[in-house]
Amino acid sequence: MDELISRLTGRLGIDSQTAQKLVVIIIQFLGREAPPSAMAPLVAAHPWLAEILAATPPLEAPPASERHFGGMARLMEVADRMMAFGLTMGQVQEAVRETVGYARESVGAEPIDALVRTVPGLRQVV
Repeated sequence: MDELISRLTGRLGIDSQTAQKLVVIIIQFLGREAPPSAMAPLVAAHPWLAEILAATPPLEAPPASERHFGGMARLMEVADRMMAFGLTMGQVQEAVRETVGYARESVGAEPIDALVRTVPGLRQVV
């Protein structure tokens, strides 16, 4: 996790505590949205992810007004949570790209690309 934190602090110009919180937000989002089989290669390569995923609060049902947006509404919720730390939308996208890029480098492109395909809207970000 330290390497990913370092990459995020360097690319986004944020402190390490904020970078760590962003990683948790992204990983918890992936854990909620992707099937366990798609997450398995990532968790196998990075055992510290299991602790983050275990601490993920249950997903609340979206308000009726947002249900028709499906996964995109949840993706925007993640962006809102990240922007609460003072990030711009561009920085949010860069944080997600950098995290997915790190995963591709450490796990391999094929399993991570398969993971990305399972999450609605994520392909448009990365």
